[in-house]
Amino acid sequence: MTEKEKILAKLRKLMNLKENAAAIGNEGEAAAAAAGISRLLYMYNLTEADIPEQERIDNPIVSEEIPFKPEVQGGQWYELLVNCVSEFNLCTTLVTYTYKKKRCCKDRFNIVGRQKNVEIVLYLISFLANKFYQIGKRDYPQYKHDCLFKKGVLPKTEHVYLRSYLYGCVLGLASKFRQERDELQKECDVKSLVLSSRSEIDDFLKDMNIRKCRFRKPELEHDCARKGFVTGLNVEINKGIYSKTVSKERRIEK
Repeated sequence: MTEKEKILAKLRKLMNLKENAAAIGNEGEAAAAAAGISRLLYMYNLTEADIPEQERIDNPIVSEEIPFKPEVQGGQWYELLVNCVSEFNLCTTLVTYTYKKKRCCKDRFNIVGRQKNVEIVLYLISFLANKFYQIGKRDYPQYKHDCLFKKGVLPKTEHVYLRSYLYGCVLGLASKFRQERDELQKECDVKSLVLSSRSEIDDFLKDMNIRKCRFRKPELEHDCARKGFVTGLNVEINKGIYSKTVSKERRIEK
């Protein structure tokens, strides 16, 4: 068995493991499998010229939609999370806009990339959004206690606290991704991978009416954001497919 065949065999085994773990609700095992899949995809895509034609057919460029607002507390942190996870897994994020009552409103995210990459992105977005939110809710009472009895100041409301905390989580996650990407870059040359992925995605999107979106940084409560940053930086989740920037937030007119 060649090295390529070994990688493909392990990749398929991990995909099955993740699906089985997710089916029985074992989030930890599914996340660990996702981590292994991401790293293997990175290795796999680096030698794209050697990928068998059937494998190319089985892993085409696709676009998957997810709601613009998460199941947990929404806000700009979630938009940043979607872009962050997509960027470091060789996918592009698009935002679909619709017109409601003569107003242009953000409606859905479109994640564009190779099918296996997109599957990992969708899983990690859901997993991380819920994990960050759960940790923020859990730690809020301690934050209130520290404000009242250690600092002698009034604490922010839970909603305000989470808005800054969750944004900080994503900033920490992005820093973690960059650190681990830089480590992988020492082992592999990613330039050809990035250019190839960007070219394929741009070709997929060439006939769409796409405009660049504006993203405004929210006003943050810095103490809350710093707590989130530490959480994001230390979250135990994945090694990802780390690349130079591929994802650009863009909009589709409906």
